[in-house]
Amino acid sequence: MNGTETTKLRKRNRLYHLLYAVMAAVFLFMIIWVAVANRGQTPADLLSEGNIAFDEGWYLEDGSEADMDHLHKMSSVQPYREQSVYHSLPSDLGEGKSLCFRTKNINYQVYVDGALRYEPERRESRIYNLSQGTRWNYVPLYAGDAGASVEIRFQTVYGNARACIDHLKLGSAAGEIVGTFTGKTVAAATCLLLLFAGLLLIIADIPANMQSDKNHELLYLGQFAISIALWCLAETNLLQFYTDDSRLLQIVSCCSLMMIPIPLVLYLDAAFGFKRKWVVPVICSLSVAEFTLCSVLHFAGIMDYHETLTLTHVMLAVSAVLLLYSIVKNAFAVRESNVRNVYKAIRTVGLMSICFATGIDIVRYYRGHNSDSAMFVRIGLLIFILCYGSASLERMVNAVKLGMQAEFVSQLAYRDGLTGVGNRTAFQERLEELEGKKKEVPGIAIMMFDVNDLKYVNDHLGHQRGDALIVGSADIIRTALEKEGGSCFRIGGDEFAGIIVDEDAAGRCEAVLALFRDAVSSYNAVPKQQIRISIAGGYAVYDAGQEDEMLMDVYQQADVRMYENKKQIKNAQVKPADYYRNR
Repeated sequence: MNGTETTKLRKRNRLYHLLYAVMAAVFLFMIIWVAVANRGQTPADLLSEGNIAFDEGWYLEDGSEADMDHLHKMSSVQPYREQSVYHSLPSDLGEGKSLCFRTKNINYQVYVDGALRYEPERRESRIYNLSQGTRWNYVPLYAGDAGASVEIRFQTVYGNARACIDHLKLGSAAGEIVGTFTGKTVAAATCLLLLFAGLLLIIADIPANMQSDKNHELLYLGQFAISIALWCLAETNLLQFYTDDSRLLQIVSCCSLMMIPIPLVLYLDAAFGFKRKWVVPVICSLSVAEFTLCSVLHFAGIMDYHETLTLTHVMLAVSAVLLLYSIVKNAFAVRESNVRNVYKAIRTVGLMSICFATGIDIVRYYRGHNSDSAMFVRIGLLIFILCYGSASLERMVNAVKLGMQAEFVSQLAYRDGLTGVGNRTAFQERLEELEGKKKEVPGIAIMMFDVNDLKYVNDHLGHQRGDALIVGSADIIRTALEKEGGSCFRIGGDEFAGIIVDEDAAGRCEAVLALFRDAVSSYNAVPKQQIRISIAGGYAVYDAGQEDEMLMDVYQQADVRMYENKKQIKNAQVKPADYYRNR
């Protein structure tokens, strides 16, 4: 295809791309228009129709109003002491209603007119934190409960952590459950996407590092993504509907945070590098020490993982500072070199999104915005993964190109272009390597082979037939050597060499000679062969008892024996002129 045709093809494809983009835009516009213009009631709306807010009107035993969203801030609520809040049910309650609410960091029971109506199952394990964590609750009510007094008897389990009873509704439990799922769908889907992306990055690290110069940038990024995805997924509070073990989910949330700093700092070191070599070992050591300390305190019953979250947040803050430092350093490096690299800019945007998102969510946590503690981190991490994926395209393509070029150069340097076996350079380097450790290896043998009649075939049948003779002979010699653990090299036009390292080197050489002679006989026995293969061979074994013997001496001995065999073959076989004339 000439240049003109290529240009026409590109213009045609560009037109098709534009038309397809217009089609996609029209399609998207129609979907959005219909969705907005004809939005009706969702299943969650229908199920929760008639549900009413029930978060106002609660009072404590002393008659004071209860702040259900911030029980821990009320002066009359003492930590670790059992207390109660009260409310009266409507007189027109009806059937099929439930008291729906969410609890955080409290132990509790629900009483209706003094009778225990609901108490969550409290599983016990040394692994669990003190509290039930964050939990959705649905207490069944009946028509006979109309006007009854509802008491939530609770005990805060931490002195300084948020304790609350929020999202209080009176109505259909099914409607509230579906509404919770509907409201958290995007968050959960984002977490699953991040988890999947992290697994893909870890898997992609395997083929990307099948080389000597390894860089586990993808592995560290994948571990980082999975750690944050697990934390975000636990913070959605949807997993409770699958396990009903909110205490386990709180452990997942706390411990996944502690797993973030190490892969993050290793990724930064692999992607950008730290001038100060102590940064990586110090951060990793501190992270391990923090995890160990928190675990010791937890299992000793002194402070559980939730109570030591401040230490975890400090480590995350240090990691965030390193992240910001790496971003700034990378940005200045690009500017100083006057390199306009859009992929580096995209990756910088991704890193900044994670840094700022993490900082915002930490601030939100300490300001009491706990309805969704990981909202901004999910968004930031998604942007980060998308940006990194885009930036990785150029790096991966360049890596593939460089790998192909390196492989090609290696082939030129050490491989014979016609036969694919090692060339003379490879043979000489292998000899030099063995020369330096010949006293350490069990035994060394050098084999020499010479292809007969090559000059006659080239002169009378053509170089194409001569090449076929060399290739066929190389296949026979290589196959025989490799079966006995040897290496094959083409060291001249019609000369081949083999190296065998084995305790019974002489026995291996005899086996190679038998194998390749059988192969030659089988090849020549095929009717109507266009060429005849005839190969002379000989070998010599290094004698460790002769201290001054060099491998080059062994090579020369093998060469002499090969020429002796060559004379024997020429005296015994039909001359090439007669052989090809008769055929």
